[in-house]
Amino acid sequence: MVIVQDYVYWSLIEQLVIEHDFSILALSTDETEILLQPATNKNFSVLRLRRVDIDWGNSLAKDIQMAGEKFQQIMQTGAKGPLSVFNLYISSLPPVDDFPVEFVEGYTSGTKKRVTITSLLVTSEDQEHKLIELGEALNVSIHQLEKNAQENVTIDHINEIKNRVIRQQQEIREEEKKMFQNGKPFFTYIFLAFQIVMFLVLELYGGSENTETLVHFGAKFNPYIYEGEWWRLITPIFLHIGFFHLLMNSFALYYIGPAVERAFGSLKFLLIYMIAGIGGSVASFAFSTSVSAGASGAIFGCFGALLYLGLHNRRVFFRTMGSNLLVIIGINLALGFVIPNIDNAGHIGGLIGGFLAAVIVQLPQEKKWLYRIIGLLAVIGLFLGAYQLGLNVTEEEFPQLTAKKAQVLIANEEYEDAYMYLQNYLDKGQTSNDILFLLSYVEIQLEKQDQAIEHLEEIILSDETFHEAHYNLALLYERKGEAELAKKQIAQALKYDPTNQSYQAFEASLTD
Repeated sequence: MVIVQDYVYWSLIEQLVIEHDFSILALSTDETEILLQPATNKNFSVLRLRRVDIDWGNSLAKDIQMAGEKFQQIMQTGAKGPLSVFNLYISSLPPVDDFPVEFVEGYTSGTKKRVTITSLLVTSEDQEHKLIELGEALNVSIHQLEKNAQENVTIDHINEIKNRVIRQQQEIREEEKKMFQNGKPFFTYIFLAFQIVMFLVLELYGGSENTETLVHFGAKFNPYIYEGEWWRLITPIFLHIGFFHLLMNSFALYYIGPAVERAFGSLKFLLIYMIAGIGGSVASFAFSTSVSAGASGAIFGCFGALLYLGLHNRRVFFRTMGSNLLVIIGINLALGFVIPNIDNAGHIGGLIGGFLAAVIVQLPQEKKWLYRIIGLLAVIGLFLGAYQLGLNVTEEEFPQLTAKKAQVLIANEEYEDAYMYLQNYLDKGQTSNDILFLLSYVEIQLEKQDQAIEHLEEIILSDETFHEAHYNLALLYERKGEAELAKKQIAQALKYDPTNQSYQAFEASLTD
């Protein structure tokens, strides 16, 4: 009887490990207890199999409590919770007395990091229907064990099963190691160092959050791309807007980059990173008019490359990082839709670009040329399509594009060019208060004061609350010696921005 239940115990382990991709977490020295982890099924976090002959219900209760304490200790070392354990006992006979409450109703310990244990006992008397119950609980297909095999089982048969299980696990471990031994993280650290250096350069030349500085050093700026500066789809990969942006992307690259570079090799990683980064920039160009920069698209491309790895070898993928990676991608994309000023188009473009780049370069030893051709055509088609879509967005549809380019010209003190650019926009029959205000500022710099007054008055007619227009009007009237009109306009400016110190000082100067 004992040897038969040993056979049942190891046969179940063999089915779960070899047929259903459960991985062995731990095996006791006497081999009577084993912890298994499912590859994708999340009904339970851990499956605990225990080969023990139960005499009394009390011993069963103690074993469940002991297991709960052990798992609780694991949780306290930093493991994520809650932890759901399926506790399977293989016994010759059931206990001679009643089953304890811990077995019947389940066992729970802890509060925040809770451990729950659900138990099932399989004996020789009820093996058939208990195996069906086990399969339903684990959401896997457990086939019945042949009665003839159980009747004729020997120690050698059991040892053969053990050896198959252990050998298969060793092969998986070797496969996992080889999967991430195809290169060293050389380019990862090159990119990391370069983006830090470029951040310091931006800070020295005006600040990494200064729009003019970002545009000067190559940030994605749609109006300049319209004029043929296509390289602005590449340079944004190495620029970051603010220290927090650099910090987050540097941490992400530091942790995710080495895994991709080790899996694909350094040269293939270089191609994946750059194609994904360009994909993010092209998608941003197509769907966002904002000035943008950052390695986010390239980093999402690394996620895409790992998703390709998952398709290539689902078993290794889900054993190592699969589920966690999917959660990280989902959270980051969700945050991009919820939090303003996050360029989610760039993230999605990078994710797709990285996946397609992985299809093109493929893993070492892969030579699927048809897939490479398909991936290359898909990259070219999607990138050209997104680029053309961005080119079709006119400045008339998005006047902020005109405003941003004009601001750059003004920051560079190119007032004549700014004037012609803004006047050309108005000549097309388009208008907005922001454009008019920028034009009035340029006109002031060019000593076209009457035109500036005309445009500022046009602004406040449509928007009385535009206090900057009131203030500039006050300055112009004061220059022309029309003190009463200046007082009236500065009073209006203070009405809508009463704490502005510049307005207060100017009003005080008019009353002196």
